Amino acid sequence: MEQRLSKTLDWLYSLEARGEIYKLERMENALALIGNPHRKLRAVHIAGTKGKGSVAAMLDSVLRAAGMRVGLYTKPHLVNLAERTRIDGAEMPAARMLAYIERLRAIYDRAGLALTFFEFTVAMMFLYFAEERVDLAVIETGLGGRLDSTNVVTPILSVITPIGFDHMEYLGYTIPAIAAEKGGIIKPEVPVVIGARDHEARATLVSIAAQRRSAVRMVDRDYSFRSHAPAHRIAYQGLALKLDDVELGLAGPFQHENAAIALATVEELRAQGYPIGEEAIRRGLREVYWPGRFDIVSRNPTVILDCAHNELAVSALLETISVELNPQIRPHLVFGCLASKQWERMAAMLAPRVADVTLTRARPKNPLDPETLAPAFSARVPARIERDPLAAIDYAVQRARPSEVVLATGSVYLIGEIYPYFLAREGRSGLFPEGPG
Repeated sequence: MEQRLSKTLDWLYSLEARGEIYKLERMENALALIGNPHRKLRAVHIAGTKGKGSVAAMLDSVLRAAGMRVGLYTKPHLVNLAERTRIDGAEMPAARMLAYIERLRAIYDRAGLALTFFEFTVAMMFLYFAEERVDLAVIETGLGGRLDSTNVVTPILSVITPIGFDHMEYLGYTIPAIAAEKGGIIKPEVPVVIGARDHEARATLVSIAAQRRSAVRMVDRDYSFRSHAPAHRIAYQGLALKLDDVELGLAGPFQHENAAIALATVEELRAQGYPIGEEAIRRGLREVYWPGRFDIVSRNPTVILDCAHNELAVSALLETISVELNPQIRPHLVFGCLASKQWERMAAMLAPRVADVTLTRARPKNPLDPETLAPAFSARVPARIERDPLAAIDYAVQRARPSEVVLATGSVYLIGEIYPYFLAREGRSGLFPEGPG
């Protein structure tokens, strides 16, 4: 099976050459050919610039603690494609994924429908969740919202996390334009939780919700939180839910805001009749597992892997280093990013806070050559180039003293390439367990 799966995955990844086509009609046609599985799901749909994956992971953990069978879809994956599509915390079994790819490929080939890579994986996700009859599906958008392939779903609840600048070439160059794209997931008469604090983003999202007669639950109006940083704890106050001293399983002050958004989402689900008790809420947030977000994967030296890939995320990462470690800490940085990112700004933010940098190149998508990136760092901090990510992390780890810190960041794809270096030490091949066949 391994050889067949490898060959099939090679074919699936070859679809990336088609790029992305932002038209929902194609997705709707693809799903109609397999029985419209998305219409059989009760879903929470999440969009936003920052924190949507963490909010999805927290919500998934709480719902599972409450005894529900939960499907979780996130993007992109770090190590294995099957990570994107999980049920009860376990990724789709390899044999099941192979069967789905072969089945869908035959259907779409017969219909003459040439899907993109993302469209294909979204179709596979909807089919898997529907056939497995999950109680609730937590679905993260890929890019934007309005024209994202996941936006064919009509959820029971929409969630918008903080809005900032990212993917501007697709979403627009102003906050209102980006918010309008994210707000495209708001459906008529479907409630929405808004975690965006930027006043322009809020105004845009509230306007969209009003036009669609969607009830709004908004941060600083309908719910609020108090951070107990550096402790991993918050106090939450909502309309009908008040919780003190809530422990979080994820590090960093930025996760406190995400936890509050997740709690507001839980509060709305409770209002819709879902039985989610306080014990489940507390246990779910305490036990949440979400790799790649200030993830300490090794000690002596301390090695942190973080998927920060835009200015908002880098700012949160730097604050987390100050709070969790020490403001004086100067990590040995391993950095690589995509050419489409605001890499000069990211470099300007990181350079004053690190001892030195090893620049590398993540292979997937459209990576920025380290030679192009080097001047942005070398004027401020010692910089060297090691094009292979595994060689780059090995160099940084080997030269760091036991008391020092190594930080790898800049791209989700980069972190995905680095993880196997540490998983291999533990005899693991993936970040999540594989589900039953």
